[in-house]
Amino acid sequence: MQQAAAALVNAGYKIVEICPPRYEEAVAIWRQFLLADFAAVLFQLLPLIGRDGTTFITRVNSTASPPDHKAISQIFINRHGIARAWSEFFAQYPLVLTPTWTELPFENGFDVTTPEGTAATMELMRPVVPANLLGLPSACVPAGRDQATGLPIGVLLTGPRFREDLCLDAAEAVELCCRLNTLIDPAG
Repeated sequence: MQQAAAALVNAGYKIVEICPPRYEEAVAIWRQFLLADFAAVLFQLLPLIGRDGTTFITRVNSTASPPDHKAISQIFINRHGIARAWSEFFAQYPLVLTPTWTELPFENGFDVTTPEGTAATMELMRPVVPANLLGLPSACVPAGRDQATGLPIGVLLTGPRFREDLCLDAAEAVELCCRLNTLIDPAG
């Protein structure tokens, strides 16, 4: 995050440490929204996603009952309120810079081996959730490497609706400054 912020400052961006409005509410509403969406198509989805996908989705859906029609209406009302608050926020702050995930990549199977792993995986997705809920453009760009594993660490740049150009311009600034080669050797 610090490398990406420094790259943006070098490119002329002003960095302000601030949390967008209703962030925690956006995360909570996204989970309710997701639960409603999955409930409607679960019988079609499960045969397509394999054993691990089925385990993950089943565990996520078992945390609460699918919302009824009144609750779904309330989810949309809340979503629109959050979207308005974010639109007002973006009038003053044109981009949001966050980690892509809250933790480094996990070992294969971590998300499905235990219920705790599934819950932890849902938590580490938090930075991408508001853009998914609100239909906002985002760009993920590598900005550093984990010293222990050498894996690239990405940052997420999220902008206002229909302003993909802002996200891509900022991602380019980070990419040019950090110059992080992330090519994967298929033989390795």
